[in-house]
Amino acid sequence: MTTPWIRAFTLKTISQLHGVLLTTKQAGHKWGMSRMMPLALNQHQQNRHRSTVSNGRVVNVGILGVGRIGQLHINNVLQNLRFNVMWILDHNRNLLEKTKDTFHLEDTPMHLSDDFDTLLEDPRLDGVLVFTSTPTHTDFSVRALRRGKAVFTEKPAGENIDDVKRCYETAEEFQRPFLVGFNRRFDSTFVQLYENVQKGTVGKLQYLRLTARDSPKPSYDFLRTCDTTGCNILADMSVHCVDQLVWITKSERPEHIYVTTHAHDETMAEFNEADAIGVLVKYKSGIIASLDTFRESTYGYDIRLEVFGSQGMLLADNPRDSALVLDSPPGGSLPKLYNSFPQRFEVSFKEELNHFADCIEGISSPKIMKEESLLVSEIIDKGLESYRTKMPAYF
Repeated sequence: MTTPWIRAFTLKTISQLHGVLLTTKQAGHKWGMSRMMPLALNQHQQNRHRSTVSNGRVVNVGILGVGRIGQLHINNVLQNLRFNVMWILDHNRNLLEKTKDTFHLEDTPMHLSDDFDTLLEDPRLDGVLVFTSTPTHTDFSVRALRRGKAVFTEKPAGENIDDVKRCYETAEEFQRPFLVGFNRRFDSTFVQLYENVQKGTVGKLQYLRLTARDSPKPSYDFLRTCDTTGCNILADMSVHCVDQLVWITKSERPEHIYVTTHAHDETMAEFNEADAIGVLVKYKSGIIASLDTFRESTYGYDIRLEVFGSQGMLLADNPRDSALVLDSPPGGSLPKLYNSFPQRFEVSFKEELNHFADCIEGISSPKIMKEESLLVSEIIDKGLESYRTKMPAYF
């Protein structure tokens, strides 16, 4: 179970403060998780959390995966009073021990992957959070759904459209919530852009430009193993941009897609993974979309989305470390971009967890729908076809 002193400390502190900081012992984590992690609860959120606890409805979850993304999610789950962590599971015993030490989880059981089916037998378990590597998402998700557990899985739900379809069909058969972690859907800037597009603010859509440049570059171990498609910069990283395309165009089916890549990094070239990709998507309605994705940006985490239409343009630009701007006779300057995704999407990562809790409690239905996830997967599959043939792939 979640360590009692963490929950007791947080409850006491929330009752006294409008914003709190939870320190986690994560020194040395290269994408910035070692800093103080802000809860920053506003008054509405505080009341919501108090209500959840006072009503006694805490969602019991198990966590699968303690790697790169798992560490971020675990921190957020432990901060969220709506969740009680019953156990954490991974295939790596050493990583489990480090996780226990990092988050002071002396009272939370740690299990190896072979224990998963046994753990699912517990009737108190409401859901599971799948943060393992992409090739395992479908198997873990389906096994949990079949045992009547709600599932939140990191993106993508599977490595191909058949895997994704299998997850959703199992969720439908056993009538359990299934949520895929396309967290940009929960970012306030992107939500505002989406709402303006749907209201017709920029008229008929003509062009979409999506930029994604990572900072810092992930480890070579991660880049070698994060998926098995042979083009993980598309299937693992650009998949977020593809989901935004599907979201903004309201699941319009493309006409064709063309993909081109390059490996600037010599080590990545040796294991045949690209660190740069350009993607062009054409729709029958006339919309053209371009995606540029890079595994390393030396100036910070760069995620932008531009929508051009017959009546104007919308730009979801990067937030920065500070709002301070300097203008002077020699010129001006802006603060630097956020270092990496834990800072840039800090709030949206937390909001998608709250949405998952809402789904379990019957307050909401998953925002990422089956038809959308299937189209995302189909676009990725066609993109991989274009990558392999070096030709446009038609839908």
